[in-house]
Amino acid sequence: MPIFDYVFNYDYIVTELCINKDRPDLACNGKCYLMRSLAKQADKEHEEKRGILANRYELPLLYFELDQLNFDGQALILENSDKHEFSYLANYTFLFYTRMVKPPIA
Repeated sequence: MPIFDYVFNYDYIVTELCINKDRPDLACNGKCYLMRSLAKQADKEHEEKRGILANRYELPLLYFELDQLNFDGQALILENSDKHEFSYLANYTFLFYTRMVKPPIA
């Protein structure tokens, strides 16, 4: 944790590790060291996440074009032609609820 390191070793960082210790008008006070430490930590975490993401498995997307669909006992036959690149299927249901629901009173 670079921030805890900066807080606990503040005097050493300001007097020894700060790049701008010869230029007190900048009032750096070791912030340059803190920024470098945070950047290194962020790069390290990014590489660890990249390693974790590399271990994930990829699953191919598999789909089928149906030639015959059944809706409520009725058969719908789709023609297999070169004109149609895809078919649209909307088999969803909608529940229409008329009663208003009041939000809870705090």
